[in-house]
Order: sequence, then structure tokens, then C-alpha cells
Amino acid sequence: MGAFAMAPPCLAESFHEAIQSAWDRDPANQSFAVDAKASAKNARAAQSWFPDGPIVAGQYLDDHFIGSNLGYTTYQGSISVPLWLPGQGTATMRTALADEAVAKARIKVQHLLSAVRVLDLASNATLLQKKIGNLRATSALLSRVAQSSHQGLRAGEIAAADFDAVIGEQGDIDAQIAQSEQALESARAELESLTGTDDIPDILSLDGRILGNQTLTLDPSQDPRIQMAQAVSKSAKASYALARHSYMPAPQVGVQVVKQGQFGSPWDTQVGVQFSMALPSEARNTPMIMKEVKAMGAAERDAVLAQRQVTTEYRRTRASLGSALSMMRHTNSARQALDARAQDLEHAWSVGETPVIEYLRARRAALDAGQRSAEADVIWHAAMIRMSLMAGRYP
Repeated sequence: MGAFAMAPPCLAESFHEAIQSAWDRDPANQSFAVDAKASAKNARAAQSWFPDGPIVAGQYLDDHFIGSNLGYTTYQGSISVPLWLPGQGTATMRTALADEAVAKARIKVQHLLSAVRVLDLASNATLLQKKIGNLRATSALLSRVAQSSHQGLRAGEIAAADFDAVIGEQGDIDAQIAQSEQALESARAELESLTGTDDIPDILSLDGRILGNQTLTLDPSQDPRIQMAQAVSKSAKASYALARHSYMPAPQVGVQVVKQGQFGSPWDTQVGVQFSMALPSEARNTPMIMKEVKAMGAAERDAVLAQRQVTTEYRRTRASLGSALSMMRHTNSARQALDARAQDLEHAWSVGETPVIEYLRARRAALDAGQRSAEADVIWHAAMIRMSLMAGRYP
């Protein structure tokens, strides 16, 4: 029996269920959805006739408070409303709509990041499962050799050094098993925090058909991260336009009523129009506009960096998929050959034709080949799924 026939299968929930569970549990999902709704309401509010609510003011003046005998009293009240500056209302609405677009873009980016995080954890956990299976199979074979070595040592057929070499090799393998099991438990804990279950998503059941059936093409310009960077840039430009149209505080216009009178005289009432307007000031406008200019510069910088990062990631993912498939072909052949060689040397050692150290080296080489084969298998599945995710499809 080969050393890798005992590797356990990776059976768990589907990858689609895992990423859906992670997305449903992601607190950013609800947060960004609230941001989008709030921005949409802001856009509708910007269609109002006035940029703010009415302003009510009142005054009461009486000379009795200072001990005068004139009996002079004044009641004064006014109500006024602020007015949009030319183009300010439209700019405010466009800014709110741009913020809504940013929030929606962030939802898509967060969905992608959540799925990629689940993929990374699932890939790591699956590889650890395969590694533990290979290690356990090798440990079982070495245990059989250790028993034979012990019997040979008691019979005086082998040296103590050979027996110690076998025990040392088995101890090293068992230590790797414990270390890998600890890493697997950590990966399961992270998966549980994301998806609500520590079941490892089954990524190995997905194959190249998820690419072929979808006629998938990788276009960096369609990546959610690029779209979000562009949305942020548009939002910064909209905020700059709003700042340019808000070159002074909103003017106010309203109605004022004054009632005044003196002791022994009839009341006198006056009604008039009130208007107030603050004049533009460079001390106010320049910092406000420059703040938006800096925001535009930062947004354009981030858009360029995002374009570069995504393009590099797409190229790296394609290369990873191609190299993993090539590794699969070579490592499978190497694993089978080295496993057969290790079995032959085990038989040769058992009849005294070869030293045990040669068998241990052969078994270690077969184990390394098996690990590389498992790694290539997981890498090509992960790269294929990542390509699907970056194209906006969630298998």
C-alpha cells in the first residue's frame, strides 16, 4: 500500500454556502447598506426648495427694566428662510448621489474581500488536512518499520544507531502532525468566526468548468476595487464642485414685524422685509476649497495605485494557475515514483540488502513529493476560484 492512500478526503459544506454565510454575518454588509440608504435620502433632501429650515427670531424691549417712567415697549419678531446659492442645490444632490455610489461600490468590494478571506482560510485548511493525512500515513509506515527494527535490535541483527534513526524519524513526523493539527484548529476557529461553523468549505469539488461555463474573462476595469476607487474619485470631484458653489453662507430672506408704543400713545405696528447676506471671504473659501482639492488628489492617487495592484494581482493569479497545473503533472509522477522507490527500499532493508538510512531518506523524499502534489492541487483550485471571484462570480 502506498504512503498516501490513507489521506482523508476533504468533505465539508460547499464553498458557495460558506461565502454566503460569511457575507450574511459580515458587519460591514449592513453598515455599507445603511450608508447607501442614507446617501440616497440625502440626495432626495437636496431637492428641497431651501437648504435649511426657517429661522425664527424675536425681541422684547421695555424701559421699565432700567427704572424709566416713559413706558416705552417694543415687540419685534421675524421669520426668514435661507436660499440656495446658484448651482448649490444641484451640486449638493450630485455629491449625495456620488456618496451613494461609493457606498454601493464598497459593498461589492467588501463582498469580494469576504469571499477571498474564506477562500484563503479554506485553502490553508484543506492543505493542512492533506498534509496531516500524508504525515499520518508516513508515521504508520514508520511505526511498522520501528517494530521490525526493535525486533531486529533485540535479536542483534541491526545496530542501535539504525533503530535510533527510525525512532527519530518517526518522532519528527509525529511532531509535524501535532504542529499541523494546531494550525488546522486555528484555521477552523477563524472559519467559525466568519461563517458560523468550523466546517472546511469543499473547494476541491470545483473544477475548470466554473471558468469555461461562464466564458470568464478577467478585465481589471470591471474589478470592484477599481470601480470603488473610481467612485471615490467622482465623489471627491462632486465635493469640490459643491465647495465651489458654496462660496459664501446662504443668504436669508424673510418677514419682520415690529410693534412699539409709549405710555399714553396708541400702538404702532410696522411690517417689512428682512434680508441678510454674508459676503464671500477668502479666509473661509480658500481652506474649504483646498481641502477638497487635496481629497481629489488623494482619490486620483488611490485610483492609480488600485489599478496597478489589481492588474498585478490578475497577472499573478493567472501565473499561479498555470504553474500549479504544471506542478500537478510533474509532482504526481514524482510522488508515484518516489513512493514506489520507498516501498522497494523498505523490502530491500527488510532482507538486509540496504541500510535503513537509505530507506528513511527515500521515505522522506516520497513524503516531500506528496506534500508538493497536495500543495499544487490546492493552489490550482484556489487560483481558479479566485479568478472567478475577481470576475464578479461566486461559485
